[in-house]
Amino acid sequence: MYCFHISFLQNFLLFIFLTLNYACSSGNDYDSKSDTEIKIVNENDNQGPIISSNSTGVFSFNVDGYISNKKINVYYHIPNGDIKSMPILMSFHGGSRNANDYRDYWISLADDSNFMVFAPEFGSLDFASGDMYNLANIFDDGDNPTEETLNQKEEWTFSIVDPLFEYIKNEVSGNQESYNGWGHSAGSQFLHRFILFMPDSKLNVAVCSNAGWYTVPESGIDFPYGLNKSELSSSTLKLAFSKNLYVHLADLDTNPNASSLRHNETVDNQQGLNRRARGRYFYKASKAIANQKEIDYNWIKTEEVLNVGHSAKEMAVDALQYLYPNN
Repeated sequence: MYCFHISFLQNFLLFIFLTLNYACSSGNDYDSKSDTEIKIVNENDNQGPIISSNSTGVFSFNVDGYISNKKINVYYHIPNGDIKSMPILMSFHGGSRNANDYRDYWISLADDSNFMVFAPEFGSLDFASGDMYNLANIFDDGDNPTEETLNQKEEWTFSIVDPLFEYIKNEVSGNQESYNGWGHSAGSQFLHRFILFMPDSKLNVAVCSNAGWYTVPESGIDFPYGLNKSELSSSTLKLAFSKNLYVHLADLDTNPNASSLRHNETVDNQQGLNRRARGRYFYKASKAIANQKEIDYNWIKTEEVLNVGHSAKEMAVDALQYLYPNN
């Protein structure tokens, strides 16, 4: 009888092990927050189109060239509808690198307004520092720029964005000619510099929410706070000022001691001590520079979002009106 119980227990444990092993190897994964199915698919797996109407998930994206060895997971949500013409939004995460949340903030908004959202993840493993993400690898060391350490354009982290757009278009057989972008905090830093340094991209409207600090297009101050040593040409700046950029600030994002907010003598004296003050300065100084140079200026400072602090989710809700005003 004793042997029977041991044998039964062994068989029962074996059954549990095999059941769990099958479940873990079935290829399905679920996001813990939204409880929606996540499909991890690499574009080189020859599994056919991975983007479809009424789907939520993540895929792995690679681009050729210098950064081809870097893994970029792209979290996405696509409402039900005609994806061949559906607008595309790129959502850029903050310093926590939580791209899944930056997709999830937009799910209900995308469903209501009928646009696709894609949130590329610039993970801390492959994009380990602010130089690689916030400052986009323009220089080897963005805080100490030199002509010798200026990287080629194809090495900039910005160079991922347009190829990702083209990849999405190809997957959906789309006719979209441009995409919109939204970034919050570090994502806003990435996005406003993307406009400054690659204004010839296919980005249409950009809403930059609550950046911690800015590259202000003024002379007399070294990059990354100004344009000295940036190698940015006057023709590139002229094109950047023609882009549709919205400076989007929260009324209560005024804590000078906020976590990870950069402070040093240069940025504090130039831009102020908190995110709201720095955003105000960026817009005001940029407008004055455009007027002085007699350059068309399409940047807009929105109404500040009342009773909101450094909250990506709440800023996304307010940003919708600038990204898709007719939806």
